[in-house]
Amino acid sequence: MRLIVLLSFIFIIPSVHSDGGQLDKSLSDLNILLEQDPKQAIIKVSELNQLFIHPQPSSRLWFELKIIEAKTEIKLGLYQDAKQHLYQLESYLPVMAQFSEAPALIKLLLAQIEQKQSNIESSFTLLEQALGVVPKELVVLRSDILHSLARGLRYKARYREAERVVKDAISLVEPINDKARLGTYYNQLGVIYDYMGSLQLALRFHEKSLKLQRSLKNQQGLSNSLYNIGEIYRDLEKYNKALLHFEQALEVDKSLGDPIHIANSHGKLSQVYLQQGEIELALSHSQSGIELTRSSRSNSDLAWQLSILAKIYVAQDALSQALSVAQEALSLAISAKASRTERTVRLVIIEIELVQGHYAKALVDIEQVLTLPGIGNSYLAKLHQYKAQAQEKLGEFESALHSLQQFIEIKAILYQDLDKQQALTLRQNVEFIRQEQALKLIQNEQALQQASLENLKLQRGMGVSLLLCFMAIAIYIYKRQQQKHKYVELEADMMAQSLTQKNRLLADVSHELRTPLAALKLTVEAMQHNIEPDPKKGFDKIQKKISHLDNLIKDIYQSAQFDNDVLTLDKQPVDVNVLIGEIVEEFQPMYATKQQSLSFEACTNNSLCFVDPARIRQVLFNLLRNSHFYTSNEGQTHVNFESNEEHMKVTVEDSFPGVAEQDLEKIFERLYRCEGSRSRDHGGSGLGLAICKQIIRAHGGNVGASHSEMGGVSITLYIPFEETRSDS
Repeated sequence: MRLIVLLSFIFIIPSVHSDGGQLDKSLSDLNILLEQDPKQAIIKVSELNQLFIHPQPSSRLWFELKIIEAKTEIKLGLYQDAKQHLYQLESYLPVMAQFSEAPALIKLLLAQIEQKQSNIESSFTLLEQALGVVPKELVVLRSDILHSLARGLRYKARYREAERVVKDAISLVEPINDKARLGTYYNQLGVIYDYMGSLQLALRFHEKSLKLQRSLKNQQGLSNSLYNIGEIYRDLEKYNKALLHFEQALEVDKSLGDPIHIANSHGKLSQVYLQQGEIELALSHSQSGIELTRSSRSNSDLAWQLSILAKIYVAQDALSQALSVAQEALSLAISAKASRTERTVRLVIIEIELVQGHYAKALVDIEQVLTLPGIGNSYLAKLHQYKAQAQEKLGEFESALHSLQQFIEIKAILYQDLDKQQALTLRQNVEFIRQEQALKLIQNEQALQQASLENLKLQRGMGVSLLLCFMAIAIYIYKRQQQKHKYVELEADMMAQSLTQKNRLLADVSHELRTPLAALKLTVEAMQHNIEPDPKKGFDKIQKKISHLDNLIKDIYQSAQFDNDVLTLDKQPVDVNVLIGEIVEEFQPMYATKQQSLSFEACTNNSLCFVDPARIRQVLFNLLRNSHFYTSNEGQTHVNFESNEEHMKVTVEDSFPGVAEQDLEKIFERLYRCEGSRSRDHGGSGLGLAICKQIIRAHGGNVGASHSEMGGVSITLYIPFEETRSDS
């Protein structure tokens, strides 16, 4: 028997090594496939395993294949299989001394499995052992261990320690520009800042991670970034944006096959649908998430999923079921020592107690949660809100007012980027617009009545003429009546169209002003009750919003001038290369504030065109301003000018983010609001692109929008040379 084994090694090992170069390339391709499609990767691993009939611990190719096999099984949720392969590798460590990374790498992968199954303490022990045996020169492996350690600290709500550890990991891979790990570590840091309540920092690092993951085409990294950005939008109550990100993350997770990631995306979708009142959809996603987490045996994730189900039961008034599920979730979270999940479940139990009217017990539980370390601002805001509600119900009005003030202060921190406005001034301007529109409607009605009266007089005159010369004028009267009837119908149609347009504009303007008006009301009330901490700062913000409102009214007036053909163009020969170059130079300092690049490619052909320079400058100013505001930090904007015998063409395109396909044809409509990443959050009037289109149409040209190859939006302007020359 020993002879047979010896002969098999003699014949098999040389064959493997003779094809070592090909196998080495296969392992390299397999590492890439592991990130893009783990399901396909596990099939390839099985095929390559056929090359090794017996374990070969002295072969690096065999060792690396076994490590990839374990990583793939972890990604697919096959934790027991992964443990079995890692324990097998660990048993061979005495004969694998030449692989210096082996002891630490095996400990790291075992720790990751323990984290997946919510065994946080076990994972800490394994990670500490890994840090103790990893060689100093293996900085990449050390950074991976630190990253997993930071994840464990995050589970235990030790956010400051987690922040420090993940920054140490980043400092190790930044000098070697390891983009894949930087993207993963930035995402982890963004999650930590989100939990700490620093939403601005969180969004900044998630955007940096998303940018790197896009460049690497890392599907799992993209899913993680989309998931965590969606979580921030959910905290900010921007539910449509949150849904968009969670749905995209779920699709990617399903393609990759990690059951925990799929379950988490289902859970987040369930939360958003619940907050929007879509109970059936929320319940469907919750049940899918719970089913996956139960099969994965991850107590921490299951506790979180059950907390969502408990809130759904509250919405359905099934309070006994809600409390039972919440208590099960709390037990699981405590057993897993998952501090953040435990805090989430306790918050759900407090909500149930408030609905049941157990206000005193709710206050006790709130005080208990407030003593826990590392509570983020989102949780603090909810706790003080619930505390104020319970105190009010118990008649403790002074305490309730104090809790409400704390709630407002924390919310102000969360929404520190939102400008406040002055309600009285805004009401006056809204009333002015309303009265102006009402006056126009009355004038239109009077004009229509006058036209009807004149028609009636004319008909009576026709009747007298008919009596005098019936036979002679009968045909004439018949034709005249037909003409008048058509005229009245045409005039009525024009009046109706005018009224429809004005009513729609009034509705759009009212919609644009309703939200800031509500915010202004809150600001004024806050200042009346001395809740606003800095009145001077409040009035400064109010003044800015008054300017915003003035700009809105000016844009409405200018758009109306175009509609009524009142505005004329002053066309003259203009060197468009020079004009664009001047505008680009003016915008360079503004773009520098966000580390954005702005470039211009001049036309090499005829650049002399007959246009209105002031209006073309206005168009380019609006486009570059929009691109600056809506393009992410360190983004790019490129302006290109071309011409041929027929027309001049100017293109302004920028980088991520872009807009949805259905929004591209509508962004030039007045006051149209995109639901994607370029919604109007920068104080614009919403009329800029509509005015741009009107100006280009007045030049006899056209304007269009498309997806940019840079990841953002491309706006293209066409002005025909024949039209401009004839006008000149």
